[in-house]
Amino acid sequence: MPESVTAAEQVAANVRLLRIRHGWTQAELATRMGHDSPQAVWSTEVGRRRVTVTDLVEFAAAFGVTPESLMFETPVAGDAVSPPRYEVTTDSGAVQEVVADSVEPGETWASFCLNGTPVFLVPAARVLGIRLIQTEARDA
Repeated sequence: MPESVTAAEQVAANVRLLRIRHGWTQAELATRMGHDSPQAVWSTEVGRRRVTVTDLVEFAAAFGVTPESLMFETPVAGDAVSPPRYEVTTDSGAVQEVVADSVEPGETWASFCLNGTPVFLVPAARVLGIRLIQTEARDA
């Protein structure tokens, strides 16, 4: 293993490590992050995709770690409890799982934010329901 690892390489290694520890496929992780395709997970893990701040926040939320810890050699759980997860159903019948610590149902858009960053926006007129998903404590 090289002496010096870039932050991007460390994030990629940690995403793969944590995904495997949780026993998730790339598709399962993508779904937990709100993506329709596992392409973003695969391309991150193999280093073919530049990781954005939004990606970092989504990966961290899915794993229950801090975004900063994904850049360290050993990712650690955050001090706070994992943010809530919501199930959003739209008029097309699509169901989206969203990790967010705040929901702002406006007149035109419903905004889901994590640490002040919008992670999911949907036209309010298309939302049929928003349900809080109860999560169990994760095993250490």
